[in-house]
Amino acid sequence: MKPVPDTEGAMLRIAPLLTRPGRVEPLSYAPPPWQLQRCLETDIVFLANPPAYDAYSEQFAYEVTFAGESAARRRAEPVRYAVSTALKHFRARVLKRNKMLRLVRALLAGSPGERVHVLDVGCGWGSLLEELGRALPAADQARYVPHGIEISRELARISDGKLRPLGGRCVHASALDGLAEFGGNHFDIIVMASYLEHELNPVPVLRQARAQLRETGSIVVKVPNFDCWNRTLRGARWCGFRWPDHVNYFTPATLRATVAAAGLRVRRFDANPLSDNMYAVLAAG
Repeated sequence: MKPVPDTEGAMLRIAPLLTRPGRVEPLSYAPPPWQLQRCLETDIVFLANPPAYDAYSEQFAYEVTFAGESAARRRAEPVRYAVSTALKHFRARVLKRNKMLRLVRALLAGSPGERVHVLDVGCGWGSLLEELGRALPAADQARYVPHGIEISRELARISDGKLRPLGGRCVHASALDGLAEFGGNHFDIIVMASYLEHELNPVPVLRQARAQLRETGSIVVKVPNFDCWNRTLRGARWCGFRWPDHVNYFTPATLRATVAAAGLRVRRFDANPLSDNMYAVLAAG
């Protein structure tokens, strides 16, 4: 999405669902210098002045901003941070609750091919792909070929080291450039777990991902839900806000509009106002 100059000469981003400047209203959640806006024509909430793509490779790489954000939340609300962290670990390690993992595992089990190629866009440390491989039954492990795209140089290096022994690889690139490195109709499953909120060009990326899907393939999406009750109650302290790496804030309606603009159809959509996140399983339209 091309930026346009604001009244002070800085370059501001066009709302993700528009191809031209539209009417916007400022929102007060973001700390300076970041500018959060709502598009009055499409209702999508977005960061108007994000860093350039290149800055997300090192300066604003996920491992850097995540560590800084975690430290800030720990200082601001130490008791709440400790309780929240403990609950996350309990759900993941004791209850084994990982909805994204369950969705992808079920899709992989239903994939017909002898080899099932899975791509994680914004794969980070490669943790989801690694955990998925461990969670699969032996028959599906033999079919599983994991791939990743990651814009952080360091995380791409780490993930590539994990994926190559499994027959895959991690591409260090933006999503658009990374997807272009694979031939069309290449993937059975494309995972976008906590990724689209980071993407400056969500509609073009989803279109490119659609071109990489095999006929029976699926895209699995997880994003924060800007319409959730917790955001209303917590305001600027909502856990879904991360500056400046979250550049889109979706509601169920604007996520559906983004999916439709990319020529995809919704096979499953889970959005609960009691949850900070929402999930969708998509297929080519």
